[in-house]
Amino acid sequence: MSNHPSVAWSAARVALGVLFWEGQFQISKQCFAKRLPETSEKERTYKRAVSSYIVSFVHAFFLTWAGWRIVFKLRLGSVAERLSLYANADASFVGFVEVVTIAFFSYVVYDLLHVIEQYPDLGGVDILAHHLGFFTASLLAYAYGAYPFMLGWLCTCETSTPILNTRFFIKSWREMEYTLPNIDALAKFFGMKTRGVVAGNWLEYYVSVAFLWVFVAVRVVGYGGALIALTFDLKSVEDNYIPYPVRATLYALTCCGFVLNAVWTYKIYGMVKHFRRKTLKQRDACEEPISDSEEEDPSVQKRS
Repeated sequence: MSNHPSVAWSAARVALGVLFWEGQFQISKQCFAKRLPETSEKERTYKRAVSSYIVSFVHAFFLTWAGWRIVFKLRLGSVAERLSLYANADASFVGFVEVVTIAFFSYVVYDLLHVIEQYPDLGGVDILAHHLGFFTASLLAYAYGAYPFMLGWLCTCETSTPILNTRFFIKSWREMEYTLPNIDALAKFFGMKTRGVVAGNWLEYYVSVAFLWVFVAVRVVGYGGALIALTFDLKSVEDNYIPYPVRATLYALTCCGFVLNAVWTYKIYGMVKHFRRKTLKQRDACEEPISDSEEEDPSVQKRS
């Protein structure tokens, strides 16, 4: 059985993690975002947010890969191994999960600071609650080596994030004149007949549908199944690995995460349904191209 890392070493890892994410943000800001125009409010909003979305891509790809690796490693493991990281005899795997947890926690710290700084461009009250919940959960998971199998499934939820981020870029590009050539290039690549804002509307709709399906698959079906498995695991043993207050807090936060995912699913479905209706209406009635995702719930536009 592996030993818990020291407090000093853990604090140093967290600090390095935050610096790692913030470093990517600053590099992106200086090398890319700083050169973007800001002659309109849409351009200024895009310029402020684009670096955060670029870092979010890196974080999401890493956690997606890491999460699925953890899930496949522990899917056939014992109850003790699924409930306590330090019940695993494989020291290299334990070290890997520790690094993943630090990456998760340090990104939450980094991103929470940027969400507060740029509020509400990167998210509203629900995103703040989402971050504070995961701040607490990831901190306790690392401190106690708690529920690595559930942690793996939590990381797999990031599978949907690159699609959401892609939607942000398409939505932004179709609403700014200097980026419309990007929309035209994508439309040509996918063999679409339309160009410009109209093509952007359809691209955003298709990406939104893909996001909805992947979101439901990983954040409702996958995460929900893992929550059920965690519940049965907790009932099958005394669970002496972790103090009761920590267990109760983590389980409550895990349940809250599922409820939040269900609420977001409802909002995303409403957004997709609304956007399809608007896009089809534009096509059939030859109306002016829609913009700004009219009447769309702002909370589904943000990174998760």
